[in-house]
Amino acid sequence: MQMNYSQSKEWLFSQKIAMKGFTLAKIRKLIKLAKINTNSFKTIHVAGSNGKGSTCAFIAQILKEEGCKTGLYTSPHLVEPTERITINGTKISEKKFAKYTNYFRKLMQKKKMGANFFEIITAMAFKYFDDEKIEFLVAETGMGGRLDATNVLDGIVNVITTISLEHTQYLGKTITKIAKEKAGIIKNNSSTIAAKNNKGFEIIEKTARVKKSELVVPKFEIISSSQNGQEFLLKNNHELGKLKIKMLGSYQCENACLAATAMLSLRKKGFFVSNGAIRKGLLKTKWKGRLEIIKTKPIILFDSAHNPEGWKKLFKALKLFSYKKLFVVFAAMNDKDLNYVKVKLKKANLVFLTRIDSERAENPKNLRKKIGFGEIIEKPAEAVKTAVKEAGKNDLVLVAGSIYLA
Repeated sequence: MQMNYSQSKEWLFSQKIAMKGFTLAKIRKLIKLAKINTNSFKTIHVAGSNGKGSTCAFIAQILKEEGCKTGLYTSPHLVEPTERITINGTKISEKKFAKYTNYFRKLMQKKKMGANFFEIITAMAFKYFDDEKIEFLVAETGMGGRLDATNVLDGIVNVITTISLEHTQYLGKTITKIAKEKAGIIKNNSSTIAAKNNKGFEIIEKTARVKKSELVVPKFEIISSSQNGQEFLLKNNHELGKLKIKMLGSYQCENACLAATAMLSLRKKGFFVSNGAIRKGLLKTKWKGRLEIIKTKPIILFDSAHNPEGWKKLFKALKLFSYKKLFVVFAAMNDKDLNYVKVKLKKANLVFLTRIDSERAENPKNLRKKIGFGEIIEKPAEAVKTAVKEAGKNDLVLVAGSIYLA
């Protein structure tokens, strides 16, 4: 049976999202069987705990401005899985998504092999990019790095964003162990970009040395930050001058800085990326669900903060907004440590606890036990409507806790 788009999604999700027992054996087998040439495009590989998606978006937009045919592979998606696989900002069509799902389902049936959701959709993306003959691929890891399905790629430039405690039951309970997993994307004779303030910097530096990967440590200075955007200087390159971004939150300046530095490293490797493309790309980049203003009066703000570092940055960024009362719609996965979140949520006037549409979602009743307060509204849409109804025109409604909630 040939599956349509809806059926292909259903089949894909039925293959389950694995959270442990990772190896690269199955993704390598899928790539070999499908005759995918991952060396047909140049890869910029991005790992980290926070800011991966935004950094990927900055890089992909810069390469698009340079006129390069650029694939972008990210996860998870906000609404449809087609969002994960784009070329120059255009999502893979539903028809082609179904085509590649059918292809891999038949291939797996023929070879009597199984694979999980992420392994299959990763193979689908790489097959699509290979068939479409892209020049560059900007790839975000799913979880970790060393054993992530994307790590079959041979990145010529690797970017490692902020590392914090996350998925500790799978990646390790210390920053050192998590950093080792993230630094697993560093390839021999590549370039690696990481900020000095990264908590995993020591491990990144050591891994880069062992792999003979040039480690580039960018420095930046924020000039201005408001609800309308931000300006910063990249101290490593004075030719670029003042750089502007529309994305909010000072941490996005760091992500933009990493992206710009990655492009300068690409230039050193013989791939021309102009200063103009870097400036335009940074300014044009948008990334949904990250400090995204959905509406004003009251301000409705969507964010994807899902770990302590993310929440710390989010609440710092809330200072950009002028509001009287804070209402929060919150949901989380069942593997999250909520002790830090609990402290931050106490600053809200009212918290609504809801449930994400995921098998890993935490029950709102358990959320209230862990946090100690909050009004339960099971359906997210109803929770948001209720919060907006409670809020006055000078208040702020924050919807956060997981990208899945957004």
